[in-house]
Amino acid sequence: MRVQKADMVSFCRKPNQAEMKVYTQSVNQGLNLLGKQMDIIIHNASAPAVRNENTGIGSLFSKTVQTKLIPFLRAHGFSGIQQEPNSMRKVLDNSPYAPESNAKNVFMIPLEKLASDEYGNILSKKTFNDIVKNNPNSDEVDYRYVREKYDIALKEAYNNSKNSPEFIKYLNEKEPELEKAAIFHILDKKYQEQPWNELDNNLYNTADKEGAQARIKELKEKYHDDYNLFIFNQMILDKETKAANLLNKKHGIKVIGDSPVAQSAVDEWVNKDLFLEGKAIGCPPDSFSSDGQRWGFKYYKPEELFNKDGSLGKAGEILKKKYEDYFANFPGGIRIDHIIGLIDPFIYTVESKKMTPENSGRIFSVPGEYQKHSLDEYAEILTKIVLPAAEKHGLDKSSIICEDLGDLTDPVREIMKKYELPGIAVTQYDYRGKDVPEKNIIMIGSHDNQSFSEYVDNLFANRYNNDENKFKFERKIGWLAEDTACRHHNHEQRHRYFEGIKNDKSKFMAASFAELFTSPAKRIQIFFTDLFGIAKTYNRPGTVNGNWSLRLGENFEDDYYKAASENKAPNFPQAIATALRHRGLDKGNEELMNNLDNSAKIIQEK
Repeated sequence: MRVQKADMVSFCRKPNQAEMKVYTQSVNQGLNLLGKQMDIIIHNASAPAVRNENTGIGSLFSKTVQTKLIPFLRAHGFSGIQQEPNSMRKVLDNSPYAPESNAKNVFMIPLEKLASDEYGNILSKKTFNDIVKNNPNSDEVDYRYVREKYDIALKEAYNNSKNSPEFIKYLNEKEPELEKAAIFHILDKKYQEQPWNELDNNLYNTADKEGAQARIKELKEKYHDDYNLFIFNQMILDKETKAANLLNKKHGIKVIGDSPVAQSAVDEWVNKDLFLEGKAIGCPPDSFSSDGQRWGFKYYKPEELFNKDGSLGKAGEILKKKYEDYFANFPGGIRIDHIIGLIDPFIYTVESKKMTPENSGRIFSVPGEYQKHSLDEYAEILTKIVLPAAEKHGLDKSSIICEDLGDLTDPVREIMKKYELPGIAVTQYDYRGKDVPEKNIIMIGSHDNQSFSEYVDNLFANRYNNDENKFKFERKIGWLAEDTACRHHNHEQRHRYFEGIKNDKSKFMAASFAELFTSPAKRIQIFFTDLFGIAKTYNRPGTVNGNWSLRLGENFEDDYYKAASENKAPNFPQAIATALRHRGLDKGNEELMNNLDNSAKIIQEK
């Protein structure tokens, strides 16, 4: 999906103002009747930007998002936006799931605001316009270009603000908290992929405290502006976070954070003695990976998480702050990546070439010094750290989304059931919508899946390649037909409905979107590629190149209506009307059904 030219003609039918008012009212009324909440999943880098503000990467703080995307989402019934982990990215790594530090990602800074009266034009119009003019302007982020240009722009903005009372006050307040992350960032850029010398590698761990303090002082002086620039960027991001949360609240939108299973590189660097030596967290061989997944993320020593009396240890205090910061920044709550890792983690020996029972396993399940014997012990991180952090900021367990995909162990399964924690069901993984519990989240796909369009094309192309594919395809068709059919249809009508889904990809996709609404699950999440009908994969697990870069174009609204008219994107009035008829809720709501049907027909017009 290329960024469309401003003068291109849209061939899709878009509701006019009066029609849109009815559309929005009927969609929201239908969602209320069904008891549903909808979130979009979109990462900052993927956010759209109008052409004269497009720096090559998106931001959920941008003017385009706040004036165009947020109103679009609310008009279509969304009340939440789930973003990626907002932590600082590593210098040469685009993944948001392996953070450099817990400081915020500088690419989220909306440069167009720095070049406006809102920030006193601390970034010159010339610099900003040059970045926009030379932006590759495609449907993907060129991270090399973005890194270079953001470095230039943010240095200029800092130089024009470094003596301001606002920054001096922030620097005095926040430097102790941000010092280690700023020093690490300087050293990481200095060394890049070269080995660090012994002192720098152990700067906060060495017994030579005097030498370490001298080195820290030297780095602060030698890289004075780089050090302060790091803190300046965090000031901008803190301001934008607060402002965006207030603005989104007015629109009825809450942003949901994402907490990676990995601890940051800074935490690993500063707290070497708190981690298990030579061990890392990953996944055992399963249906997703026959050799297992070797993530390389260090894991805290269990004795450092909790003291013998049950109180928080040093590592526990670090996790406590991490989660409290997340809940403070994200009023919509958080998604916990790989919840299994908080309850029953799989640990392997880093030096081993292959996972075996001798060098890997569930650290708390196998007999030994760390073995746990009760659900309360397995649940400690949740009950003593995560849930209290949520409660501190006025949130409860319903605001925590547990990414529980993969083979669950008994302790994980039992704890999620005991504490009624919301899990995830991805219908691409042969989950049946009818079987998804009310508390869980249902979605067609996430950032680790093919786009829905690609999935459907592959499914239909290979449906009769072998007996297994045929069985899965026909089972899927049977589920969709049974779980989305109108309650009032007779046998013949149901048979025609079944045949339509079986033989027409467009009808299959419409039924798949409707399944999200007929399912008992109260919360629906839609990944942005599936919402806008983009037939491209955002991230391919196990690969490095070409990930985390796909973006929406500036004409995303036209793209949506075009895709929805072809059932390649959800036609919300149609899907909601299907769900109401399936449940028998259409009776007594004739006016609503009429409005939904009329709105659905408008979306289908071309």
